[in-house]
Amino acid sequence: MQTFTPLQYLKIDIASAFGHDKWTWNERIAWFDQHADHMGELVHKAKEPAMFYAGCKAYMDAMNKVPSGYMISLDATSSGLQLLSALTGCRKSAELCNVIPYFGEEVEAQRRDGYTVIYRTMTDKIGEEGKIERDGVKEAIMTALYSSRAVPKRVFGEGALLDIFYDTMAEMAPAAWELNEAMLTFWNKDALSHDWVLPDNFHVHVKVMDSVKETVHFLNQPFDTFRKANQPMAEGRSLGANTIHSIDGMIVREMTRRCDYDMDQVNRIYDLLSGDMLIGGTKDENSHHAQMVKTLWAHYEASGYLSARIIDHLFPCTIHLVDPAVIHELLESLPDKPFKVISIHDCFRCHPNYGNDMRWQYANQLKLIAKSEMLSYLISQLIGKTVQVGKVDPEMWKDILDTDYALS
Repeated sequence: MQTFTPLQYLKIDIASAFGHDKWTWNERIAWFDQHADHMGELVHKAKEPAMFYAGCKAYMDAMNKVPSGYMISLDATSSGLQLLSALTGCRKSAELCNVIPYFGEEVEAQRRDGYTVIYRTMTDKIGEEGKIERDGVKEAIMTALYSSRAVPKRVFGEGALLDIFYDTMAEMAPAAWELNEAMLTFWNKDALSHDWVLPDNFHVHVKVMDSVKETVHFLNQPFDTFRKANQPMAEGRSLGANTIHSIDGMIVREMTRRCDYDMDQVNRIYDLLSGDMLIGGTKDENSHHAQMVKTLWAHYEASGYLSARIIDHLFPCTIHLVDPAVIHELLESLPDKPFKVISIHDCFRCHPNYGNDMRWQYANQLKLIAKSEMLSYLISQLIGKTVQVGKVDPEMWKDILDTDYALS
């Protein structure tokens, strides 16, 4: 993974706010250096003028050695597709959204925009300029990956264009698209809710809400009214979206836990793992901490993903409940120093000093998910029986930490 200094991250942040967020890191830094002497003249031209102005002020403060506390902003490049790619081990899907590096014909890894790649592939097939617009294609992709049929139909109409869109999705993101389609078949037509538990013990409970029509009379005229009621539905399209969004939420929680950890607690756990304390603690199997360690460890054994939440519950009385080697690996994956992270969905912000650490931690989340049995774990809960779902490439996780643009 390419790394940068705090000043370089400020340059990247400013260039991104201006509108160059789809450029490579080096292109953004070069653009800043080219325009550094007249940044004030560009504020009104920026895509995000307030963020651009704030970034420029922070850069000047940094140059004058004035602490500002400014946080750079980095976005996931299509987090939904990233998660679908990681869950399925699909290299073609993963290259499309920067889960693994894509070089093409270049020496430097490229920052791919999956929406633009799919748009250009469609235009090549259609052969007519202006027949479709990138923004419309992006809207169709974003919603179709969450099982929407209505939006792609609105964008492309019914007919050849819509067929080309679906064919292109299946071609460019094959396993991710197949999983998206498969999620429709997991709908339980008799359920009042769909429920599952994530590896950090976050319980998801999504009620099934159907539309119910009632006819009321006013001035001797009938009027149809509609309300939502919690009742079974024969079919639904929300399960795939809700499942992926729940993993998105877990990543936000894990990024916060792993970046802003309690250093004193981590050092105490290292001490526990290092010697006599590993075997000398009082074992209270019924304590709150012991019960939570058992719960999180059971989720780990079922899913292959260990939540950093377990750090808060490891003490002399609970350390015997876990595999020390697995806990040591978790601790070693934490940044050298804890730091604050702010997130809005798949946009993460941190102080420029920690840009490298934040990008690595996000890539590590994708790696851990790709390496795990998360997909089997979740689908087993959705359908009520244990299943084992294979991956297209079970070894893809080994390449994820080499990616440059998972967060960009």
